[in-house]
Amino acid sequence: MVVLSVAVLSKSGKVLVARQYVDMSRIRIEGILAAFPKLVESGPEEFASSSGKQHTYVETGSIRYVYQMIESLFLVLVTTRGSNIVLDLDTLRLLSKVVPEYATHVSEEEITRNVFDLVFAFDEVITLGYKENVTLEGIRTNLEMDSHSEKLAMMVEEGKINEARDEARRKAIAINAQKATNTMSRMQGMGNNALGGMGGGMGGGMGGGMGGGMGGGMGGGMGSGMGGGMGSGMGSDSMGSAPSGSTYGQSSSSTSADSSAPSKTGAKLGKGLKLGNKASKQMTDLEQMAKEEGTSLKAFVQQESSKAKVAAPGAVVRTDPIEVNLSETLSVLFDKDGALHKLEVKGSIQLLCHEADTKVRLQLEDYGDTSMFTFQPHPNLSKPDFSGSKLLQLKNADKAWPKEKSLGILKWRYAAKEDESQLPLKVTCWPQSNDDGTVTVNMELELLNEHLSLTGVVVTIPLNTSEEPEITTLEGGETRHNARRHFLEWEIPEVNKETSDAQLEFVVASNNEDDFFPVQVTFSSEDTICPVHVASVTDNQTNEPAKFGLYRQLQTERYEIAAQVE
Repeated sequence: MVVLSVAVLSKSGKVLVARQYVDMSRIRIEGILAAFPKLVESGPEEFASSSGKQHTYVETGSIRYVYQMIESLFLVLVTTRGSNIVLDLDTLRLLSKVVPEYATHVSEEEITRNVFDLVFAFDEVITLGYKENVTLEGIRTNLEMDSHSEKLAMMVEEGKINEARDEARRKAIAINAQKATNTMSRMQGMGNNALGGMGGGMGGGMGGGMGGGMGGGMGGGMGSGMGGGMGSGMGSDSMGSAPSGSTYGQSSSSTSADSSAPSKTGAKLGKGLKLGNKASKQMTDLEQMAKEEGTSLKAFVQQESSKAKVAAPGAVVRTDPIEVNLSETLSVLFDKDGALHKLEVKGSIQLLCHEADTKVRLQLEDYGDTSMFTFQPHPNLSKPDFSGSKLLQLKNADKAWPKEKSLGILKWRYAAKEDESQLPLKVTCWPQSNDDGTVTVNMELELLNEHLSLTGVVVTIPLNTSEEPEITTLEGGETRHNARRHFLEWEIPEVNKETSDAQLEFVVASNNEDDFFPVQVTFSSEDTICPVHVASVTDNQTNEPAKFGLYRQLQTERYEIAAQVE
């Protein structure tokens, strides 16, 4: 069986869509399709008797037209006369289901509007003239081309763009608020100085002028007093030199008597008061941002304040002449069924000397099993000393460590795919579909290493909807819904052996359990997974203990529960 072409024609013979599956010219296919209405009209009695059937056919010397009426249109299958009519009818039957699938109302307008979808669907049914073994559901799935990975990538990209836009808005609001505060401070200072100078000058001048004589000298006294008082008042702050008591009383009475002076002062101060409009606009921007985040203004301000504290923590004063920093990063990947696919721990010891001519050695001590970790000392260190007694010192013990330069002197690594023995924290996500179009999501968190104390544990769960979920169970921590970015944050301040587990359950509208993946987890700790400890630091010259500070830190580089793991 070879299908030459599939076409949809009107009763008048107008070609709405035609797809060829063999190499033929446009003139050739137009001639074949133009002959079809004439062949149908040539036998009206036969057509009348077969119009109520599901299909019929007409033939020419070398071409066979297998066709079927779909409402007021013809679905035509053009084949050779030597093709298998049974297979042709089977193909026609499937194509007759495809057309209404992508043209809801089978009409000329709908066919023209969805012509490309129909062509793609025809290509799923026929390849190079031969029918594919495919069903209508398979055609629908192939044409949807729905990719969960693409959705996740687009969500991540959109999240980054929104985050960058919000960060730019926050910085702009902070800059405007700072400018407004500085401007108001300057205007308030100028206003106080000007009012103080005018009050003191007018009070002293008018008081002196009027006190000098009530007779003919009153006008001159007031004139000189006003002039001198205002001149000195505007030039410098005369509040300190202005007499107290009667001076202010005279100043206020003079001000009420002369209405021109205060009106000018009030006009100048009125310009400064307009700064309140900017402050109200900034409050409106904050309220708008809080609304977009799906939270109240108070909660939004507290959230941003906490983020600012984390992003710009206060300076930690370290006075130790030698600093030893033990840092680790953790990478974890689970699938949605709870199977561990990746666990990697990377750690290092950084040595920082603040004084010149520092010649020391570090003695390590294990407080647990370190056989599963691979250690690699710095090439400039003595490997025999490290292998024999876990001593970290330079090959040349008389050589000093670099000053004010952090140097990595030891690295270690642990990697596993299924072993959870070194996993500090396990988080599981169990979504379950309900009959009412919702999904119940159960989150569980368990501390596996009781020697660790984890802080700032945040579990981010994508929702794929802006609808706020209904929290049915919350044992530990608090939740925060982000309506704009479509995720739910579960934050637990600290997880230790006293609070080693927590649980969250919520219900949200969804029809796909994979919408809640990937789940992201972040946390930090002042302990390390590798049970290694710097027991002492000794001066090589005096063999006496040296003063040093020891700092530990564990951070998550990646902790993810994915729907599909490649």
